[in-house]
Amino acid sequence: MKRILSWLLAAGIALGGIPVHAAADPFVETVEVYHQVLDNHLSRPNEKQLVQGALEHVQKLAKEAKNVSLSLSQDDDTLSELIQRLTEWKEKSKLDEATINRGAIEGMLATLDDPHTMFFTKKELNSFQAGVENQLVGFGFRLRFQNGLMLVREIIPQTPAAASGLKKGDQLIGVDGTSLKEKTAEDAFNFLRGEEGTEAVLTVYRPSEKRELQIKLKRAAITVPEVEGNLFQDDKIGYISLETFGSEAAYQFRDKLDQLTRESPSLKGLIVDLRDNSGGYLTSARDVASLFFQDGLLMYTTNRNGVEVQTWVRNGRNIHYPVRILVNEGTASASELLAGALRDHGIAKLVGTKTYGKGSAQQIIPLSDGDALKITLNEYFTPNHTKVNHIGLEPDVVEQDYAAQVIRALHSLGVTSFQLEAEDGDTVINGIAFAAVDPIFKKDEKGNWLIRGQVLSSLLGKEKQGEADYVEIDTYLKTHPTLQMKLEYGAPVITYHVTTTTTQ
Repeated sequence: MKRILSWLLAAGIALGGIPVHAAADPFVETVEVYHQVLDNHLSRPNEKQLVQGALEHVQKLAKEAKNVSLSLSQDDDTLSELIQRLTEWKEKSKLDEATINRGAIEGMLATLDDPHTMFFTKKELNSFQAGVENQLVGFGFRLRFQNGLMLVREIIPQTPAAASGLKKGDQLIGVDGTSLKEKTAEDAFNFLRGEEGTEAVLTVYRPSEKRELQIKLKRAAITVPEVEGNLFQDDKIGYISLETFGSEAAYQFRDKLDQLTRESPSLKGLIVDLRDNSGGYLTSARDVASLFFQDGLLMYTTNRNGVEVQTWVRNGRNIHYPVRILVNEGTASASELLAGALRDHGIAKLVGTKTYGKGSAQQIIPLSDGDALKITLNEYFTPNHTKVNHIGLEPDVVEQDYAAQVIRALHSLGVTSFQLEAEDGDTVINGIAFAAVDPIFKKDEKGNWLIRGQVLSSLLGKEKQGEADYVEIDTYLKTHPTLQMKLEYGAPVITYHVTTTTTQ
């Protein structure tokens, strides 16, 4: 599954100039975070902002946990006053040091309006880093979030999910009796997280059977490949999906690209799928970019003082075929960086929906007790100085439907013949399977076969065919004789094939 991953810088920053406190100091981590944020955060916060944020949050914790009312002075605006107040409150509230430290830190960070700057305990840091590397404790399925739905888009082989009754295309609607309706992606992952060996009961809705199921799964340690890919059948077009920018991403991407080139030496194009890829390491993004161009600017970064720095790709290799990058609202951070750079260099076009808009870079700072602070230090811009942060990248070809995005990308690479198949919750497009929120085919109440309207439009290379979500196939064919379609029905499992050839 995917997490909301933050984009990390590879190098550490010096801790010089920060006072060193004895290990006995109960609020040493609060002091360390205060200095790091005050001196380095991109937003240039002031002292009073941080002090008041810390105190207000601890005050709230004391009321909620101990029903103790703590008096807060608006005159407290220095670090020494913060520590003095926390020392007094520790005795009065009977909160433990760890709770006060974390409360004060979270209070400071909350004032930044920056969800990407966060505090990690040692355990949370290990979990976060494992997530970037696609090493995780989980059930063994990947989710995709679309139109408010949480869709099981892949079952990873040899995992608990693979041994269960879970299927691709199932919609996750609850965990351990808690409904996920109107929950965010991060909320859902929090419910799914847990220790290795622990169990959870998932509630899923299976559209193909129109029913809910309860599935019990046990969490296990899983290592997931960062890169997957194949050739579209008969098209000489490659497809590579990149899950995250972990330390192995560039190596796996290179190996997969080399494999596709060996299998099809006259490769005519490549589709790179960055949908729902929310980031990873800077070095990995740079190294993946080096597989597309030999030398060139990757990005500009600016710090809190407006100092601009260039990051370059050196000693890479050029490709000699067009590239299409699939993007959506889950494409974030390092994914946006790579997509923006390849577009600015004239190598790729973007197909899909507007990206997330995380154009900031974070760094992990170790703290005294083994915990860590992930802090935003820079904002980045594409080689053409395009701003990404809080804006996102607009695609060159706009398409909402997940399967139709693939078809639009293939169309733009010159593909005119398509074979589509509905199979186990997937839409199979020219031999490669993609998970689908909505079925590509369905029957109406009269038994007529319908095809999803946006998919039909993408096949024709046209705008959406009217307002209907689905179009009745036979009726459409009678009025459009240039479109050739054939339905094939097999047993015992019904599969539906559409083969089309369109005139451009």
